[in-house]
Amino acid sequence: MEHLIEQLAGHFKTEVDALKPEPIQHGSQQKHNVCRLKFGSVSYLLKQHDITTPVVNSGYTPCQIESTVLSILHRNGCRVPKIIWRSEDFHALLLEWCGESTLDAMAQSSPAATLKPILRTAVMELCRVETIFAENRELLTPYAFRYDLDITLRGLLEQGRRTLDYLCGSMRSSETVHLDTAWAALSNRLRTAPPTFDSLDYQSRNIVISDETPFLIDFSSVGWDWQERRLIQFFNSIGANQEGANFVSLLDRELVATYAAWVTSHRETCSSVEIAARVDSHHLLFYLAVIHQILRAVAHPETSESRTLLKAWGDAKTRYQSALRQVIHTDLSDDVYITQIRGMVANRSS
Repeated sequence: MEHLIEQLAGHFKTEVDALKPEPIQHGSQQKHNVCRLKFGSVSYLLKQHDITTPVVNSGYTPCQIESTVLSILHRNGCRVPKIIWRSEDFHALLLEWCGESTLDAMAQSSPAATLKPILRTAVMELCRVETIFAENRELLTPYAFRYDLDITLRGLLEQGRRTLDYLCGSMRSSETVHLDTAWAALSNRLRTAPPTFDSLDYQSRNIVISDETPFLIDFSSVGWDWQERRLIQFFNSIGANQEGANFVSLLDRELVATYAAWVTSHRETCSSVEIAARVDSHHLLFYLAVIHQILRAVAHPETSESRTLLKAWGDAKTRYQSALRQVIHTDLSDDVYITQIRGMVANRSS
């Protein structure tokens, strides 16, 4: 990023040597396209986008998308980094420093109970960001990445059902009918839920914590998806490339109730019970997808995708057992069908 440092020296009207770049680590891996930039006692985040060509039909690049979205969100009071400097020629942004402690890393080292105030604030911040996206939908629509949500969900549901067949093993015909009925109810709930316009880069590494305050980062890809799916992936720590890490779910019924109450007050007219069941359904589907990835990697360890996953996640057996515990024991709602599915998996895995 030496060429960017030279540009920024001109922006700050200082010598190049006065700007001190420092690497940023995500676990054992160093981020190659971002760094911490120190100028005197002040820190910034310097980011250069890898993709420099348009990614949406209207011709915008990831840097242009993120620049526009961050400007709108920050102007409307959302906890996102302020843009200090930008260069469309170099596809680069200099952003306000919001810390480098990610929710993903904190979940691996801190009990969820100690993080509860941060988690409550983060949930409400996600809701505020959703509101600003909705209020600026017409302006932001040209920046939306287009993909077929129905096909994506159908694939996840079919994959999830196959994974359940593996977990449950040989079943009597009556048990298969029982599972089919429960899965059909879960599938219908997710298919009929309305998507929202928001970020498409949702993971617990994209919530950073500074002085107990959560900030949302990475808005270079935006579009339509289910907010409950975002919630699950923001609040489940994967711990990739972290020694001794494992899957950690940060959601509980209290946090889900907080989210559901906001949704029923601001977005939808259905009950909080229904919203909680959606969240619970996406949580179950997420960990079924995780188990599928582990099984595929173990079955085909020679592929580059499998090697990458096994290196990032560590011991496959430990990860499998952790994901299975999430499937069986994480109950975020009282939905009868999800409870039946979890019970069937638990009985077969005991």
